[in-house]
Order: sequence, then structure tokens, then C-alpha cells
Amino acid sequence: MEPNKFRESRQAINRLCKNIDNLIEEKSLEASTEIYEKAYAQWETLNPQAEGEIQERSVKNLSVKINGLSMRISKLKPAKKPANRGAKKEPTGILWDEERVGQLSPGFLKKLLPNMAKDTGATVCFGTTGKGIRPNYQIQFSDGNTIFFAGSGHKPLDKPLSGGAKKISQPFSHEVIDLALNKK
Repeated sequence: MEPNKFRESRQAINRLCKNIDNLIEEKSLEASTEIYEKAYAQWETLNPQAEGEIQERSVKNLSVKINGLSMRISKLKPAKKPANRGAKKEPTGILWDEERVGQLSPGFLKKLLPNMAKDTGATVCFGTTGKGIRPNYQIQFSDGNTIFFAGSGHKPLDKPLSGGAKKISQPFSHEVIDLALNKK
């Protein structure tokens, strides 16, 4: 092959290799793969046209460079897809009903019931977050007062359950809690 044309082809492949190297540094898998394929195709075209020892050595050196880039590209991981942060999905909290209340442990219910203070008009609402084993709860007494409790220790809390009405179950009467406890 004519030396000037060979040099131009070799330099074009070297420029592509430099671009690939930059894209690998930026961890851009798709772009580096795309340019790699162009560089490899140009090298395949140039390889059989090499004449003489210098051109053959030059093509061999390009081959080593291209193979090295191929190995570096293979180590890149595909780009992560961005999480769809704009779309908020509704939390799938616990749905409390009388059956679910009946599944609470007897130990939990034995500690909850005294907190209702023998007020048969009192109601209890459970938190809808967590696993539903020892849920936080709030008791509304018949006089209108509300006290919030930690489910793990049954100690009164200073502030209401987080999340407002969306994270609190429907109210359950003193009678429902008493029945759930006596079933066990």
C-alpha cells in the first residue's frame, strides 16, 4: 500500500483508539463499543493491504492496541437506568381488619388492653407501616383525649404516629380487642 495512504489510515485508527480510551475512562459502554467496531473494521481493511516489514509491524501494533481496548471495554458495566423518582407510588401499608387484629400476639394484646384503661368507649388505631407484629398505636378515649403508644414497649409517645391519616388504620373498639385476646 502507498505509504501516505497507509499512514492516513493508521492515524485515523489511532484517533479512534484515543476516542475509545477517553470513553472507557468515562465508563461509557455503548459509545466505546460503537467506536471500537469502527476502528476494528478499519483495521481489518488495512491489515491485508500492509506491504513490507514496517507496515506489517505497524498493523501488528495496532492489533495489540485494539485488542487491549477490547479487554478494557469488556470490563465496563452497562449504565444503570435512572430510577423513576418523579412517579411516587402509594405505600402498600398493612391493611388492618378484625381478622388481622386477631393475629396479633396475646402478649401484645395483654399489654394494649390495660392502656385502654377499662374505657369501653375507647378505640385503638394501628400504624400501617412495618411488619404488623408490634405496631405503634393510638388510643382515643371516650372523653376525646388521644394517647400515642410505641408498639414495642407500650410506652406513651410524645408525638402522633407519623404520616397522618394515611398511615393509621381504622379504629377498633375495646370490645374487638377484648374478643381477639379471649380467642387465644
